[in-house]
Amino acid sequence: MLKSLAIAISMYSRIPMPQFEWKEKDMKYAICFFPVVGLIIGVFEYLIWILEINFYVSSLTKACILIAIPLMVTGGIHADGFIDTSDAFSSFQDKEKKLEIMKDPHVGAFGILRFTILLLIYLGFTNQAFEVCVRRQFYCIFASFMLARCLSGLAAVTLKSAKTGGTLQTFLKDSNRNVAAGILAVEAIAVFAFMFVANWKTALGFLICSVVMYIYYIHRTSVQLGGITGDTEGWYLCIQETAYMVTAVIVWYLSILFI
Repeated sequence: MLKSLAIAISMYSRIPMPQFEWKEKDMKYAICFFPVVGLIIGVFEYLIWILEINFYVSSLTKACILIAIPLMVTGGIHADGFIDTSDAFSSFQDKEKKLEIMKDPHVGAFGILRFTILLLIYLGFTNQAFEVCVRRQFYCIFASFMLARCLSGLAAVTLKSAKTGGTLQTFLKDSNRNVAAGILAVEAIAVFAFMFVANWKTALGFLICSVVMYIYYIHRTSVQLGGITGDTEGWYLCIQETAYMVTAVIVWYLSILFI
C-alpha cells in the first residue's frame, strides 16, 4: 500500500518520492491514493492561511497564493490537461481529430484563452472569499481539493474511455476498478461528512455543485469525445475546483439574504 501511495503522489504531484520499479500489484490500488494529493494541497493551504491571518496580507495576495499552491504542488499537470482539452473542444472537428489535438504537445490559442478566463474567475471569487467567507467555510474550501480528486478518480475508474491507450489507461490498466470505485466513494463520503460538521450550508452547496459538475463532465465528454481521457480529467478537476470557490461565495451571500 505504501508503494501505491508513492506511485499516486509521484504521478500527480512534484513531491519527491522514493524511486522503485512500478509493479502490477503496486498499481492495482494507486488511484485510490489520488485524493491524498488533494489532502496535501489542503494542508499546505491551511498552514499558509494560518500564517496570513496572523499578519496583514491583502485578500488579493492571499488569493494569488491559494491559487499558486496547487499549481506548484502538482507541477501544473491538470492545467496542462485543461488547456489541451479546451483546444480540442474549441476545434469543432470530429472525435478523432480532437483526440489528435489533445496529443499535440503544442499549445493553441483557445486553450490559453480559456485557461486565462478560468484563472480570472478563480482569482476573482477567491479574492471575494477572503473578504466575506467565515472561518468554517474555509475548512470546506481546503477539504474541497481532496473531494475534487475523489470525484475525478471515481470518474476515471467508472466512465468510458475515449481511447484504448494514453497515460490514464496505462495508469489504470492494472487497477481493480470495482474496489477502487468503492474506496474512492467512501473517501468522498468521508470528506463530505467533514464538511457538514465544519459548515453544513457550504457542504450542501458543494454537494449540489459536485453533482451538477459531474453530470456536466459526463455529458460534455460523451458528446465531444465519446468518453474521457487523462486530459479531460485535468480539465474536469480545474473546473471543479473553481466551481467550489464560486459556490462558497454564493453560499455566503445566500446565508446573508435568508437569515
